[in-house]
Amino acid sequence: MRKARLFTAVSLDGCLLDEMDWLPDTRGQSFLFDTHVWEKLEPGLDANGQITVLSPRPVRHSTGVQFDTRDAAECLRALKDQEGKTIWICAGPKTIHKLMKADLIDEYELVVVPEIRGSQVRLFKTGIPSMPLTLKRVSESDGLVCLNYERLR
Repeated sequence: MRKARLFTAVSLDGCLLDEMDWLPDTRGQSFLFDTHVWEKLEPGLDANGQITVLSPRPVRHSTGVQFDTRDAAECLRALKDQEGKTIWICAGPKTIHKLMKADLIDEYELVVVPEIRGSQVRLFKTGIPSMPLTLKRVSESDGLVCLNYERLR
């Protein structure tokens, strides 16, 4: 079974950054986007990989991108059952919350930006079950701290 890795940027106080416009090297990777994030990042993506976009309605796309109208959790379960690499999840707070509530995220890769956002949308909302994690890697570049945690099962 494939692993699913949430990749997102947060402020020091845990608020999601809506203006994230960068990703790790996307060539040959598998991604699950929600529509909101896809529309922001699509122009800069190399679609040389498996890209699935959660969409409320069927969409045709000429570059091999798959649009999926299923619920986020149902879609991710199906992707995890397929052969392939780790699935990178790049999504907004509603999708992240659904996937966390369903306990489908195996790794959390958080880029912490040195800002305090205050009353913005938080990554971790109430209603998420307790999830033990273990720190796998820490790196820093230009004041950004990348934390990689693995879900203990």
